[in-house]
Amino acid sequence: MNMIDWLLNLEPAGMTYFVTCGILSSAVLLIQMIALLLGGAFDVPDLDLDVGEGGATGMFSIRGIGAFFTGFGWTGAAVLDAGHSLTLATISATVVGVAVLISFVLMMRWLHSLRSEGTVDYSNAIGQIGSVYVPIPPRRQGIGQIEVLVQKRMATVRALSDSEERIENRTAVQVTALVDDRTLLVETLGKEPMKDSEEATGSSGSEAN
Repeated sequence: MNMIDWLLNLEPAGMTYFVTCGILSSAVLLIQMIALLLGGAFDVPDLDLDVGEGGATGMFSIRGIGAFFTGFGWTGAAVLDAGHSLTLATISATVVGVAVLISFVLMMRWLHSLRSEGTVDYSNAIGQIGSVYVPIPPRRQGIGQIEVLVQKRMATVRALSDSEERIENRTAVQVTALVDDRTLLVETLGKEPMKDSEEATGSSGSEAN
């Protein structure tokens, strides 16, 4: 209760809001980063609002939102503490929050690229079964991402599909080909076996005739 009383009685007006944002977002971001550094030893889910490309490295992931509100909250509190107005504090907090968000996303994508690139030969993923991480548009109209085992380690890889429908998150897919050095062609499970089954049925029928 002492902590709550302290927050509620912070001065000037608006300080409670900024400090609360800073504390909560910093805690969430810290937990996410610890989980990331531990290499997934703890399953801490990340929000995917499916806005553009990037998944957990995107601006609308929990980490991205946490980075924004961390910069927003502590900057607003610092500006108010320096004696400036609530309006100036809000504007400054927003500018710094956006800058922190962009910097954080760029850093995460750089780290992600270091993990994904190197000596990995993605042709080794052909035939492997993976899970969609970022939805894959139909008929190669856009690039999604899948999580798949490549060279005995799990990797997040760009993916295309010839499917007539968009392939949603967490759908099981099979890698059928390598489009380029870093992009895989995938299809949902069960399509080819069904086709083979139909051909077998057709041939047996023709033989009977």
